[in-house]
Amino acid sequence: MKYTLFIICSLLALGSVQAQEHQWAFGFYGDVQLEDPSYNASFGVQGKYDIGNFQALQAQVHGRGDFVGVGADYLVNFLNKEKSNFNIFLGGGFSQEFYTYDLTINEGDNQTRRTRENFSKVNGQAGLSYYFMPVQLSIYAGYKLKYQLKNEVTEPNYIMFGLRYHIW
Repeated sequence: MKYTLFIICSLLALGSVQAQEHQWAFGFYGDVQLEDPSYNASFGVQGKYDIGNFQALQAQVHGRGDFVGVGADYLVNFLNKEKSNFNIFLGGGFSQEFYTYDLTINEGDNQTRRTRENFSKVNGQAGLSYYFMPVQLSIYAGYKLKYQLKNEVTEPNYIMFGLRYHIW
């Protein structure tokens, strides 16, 4: 009897919940630091899950030849996504960045040694997005500020951009 009552209550609860259109989106992600001329842009993929009309979680993997970054962010949208295709968002997150490079040691003989480092970073971001409903595609761009925990260094002036295809 308890199981029957539980199943009936579960079905009623699921029937009363309104499903959001396209809660999942996947696409392209880009990350560029504007002030450091030695920083090359990194590109990768990103997935996003809309928790509701005003909140979302996103995760990205991006990199280039000597660098790989993995991160996750929590976003808050200012406009209701069901009423406006344009949106403004703020967010915060955590990332882990992995670097591999050759280090030359000048002790008698010049020796080159392969060095690997990784850094944990906390980031904040603000941006704009627009959803093209006929093709289920959104584009976004924003500003990102990163704080490196290991060396306590603030890294400002990152521009992030990308596009996502909304599938489910």
